[in-house]
Amino acid sequence: MPKTYDADEKMEIVLRVLKGEKISDLVDEYGVSRNSIYIWKNDFLDGGMSKLSGESVTEQEAKLKEKDEQIKEMEKIIGQQKVQMEILKKKPWQN
Repeated sequence: MPKTYDADEKMEIVLRVLKGEKISDLVDEYGVSRNSIYIWKNDFLDGGMSKLSGESVTEQEAKLKEKDEQIKEMEKIIGQQKVQMEILKKKPWQN
């Protein structure tokens, strides 16, 4: 069964191609076909890292929505902590 490459590995190979390394050298080093490298390079040039990962736009949008929700929750927690810090700075129990 042929080795599968994750998006990071594909990106590393594509960047090396874009920097001018010979595809034949990368074929030997990684054991990947020339055709795969050309496809990955074209995918990257067409759609960046997300295209190399093979994720659909819907999957990417779902991940972004999840990250946005995490950020909002963290901002809420930070806001609560700021309020608590302000209360502690005023030391109401010492009046």
